[in-house]
Amino acid sequence: ALKDGMSEKVEVATKFGQRIVDGKRVVSSEPVHVRAACEESLKRLGVDCIDLYFQHRVDTRLPIEVTVSP
Repeated sequence: ALKDGMSEKVEVATKFGQRIVDGKRVVSSEPVHVRAACEESLKRLGVDCIDLYFQHRVDTRLPIEVTVSP
């Protein structure tokens, strides 16, 4: 985790798009999974903000407009 003010000195980047289902990695870009992955990353990294959040794998089942919808 980025402690002692280090998050102010670096740009924090992480990715989303895969999750584990029944022990297997699956591509998942539904907005609910994107938000959950973001919240998990924030907690795991120990920061309040992610500067660059990018999609690791393209979910061909969903249009990108659905993935990034509010």
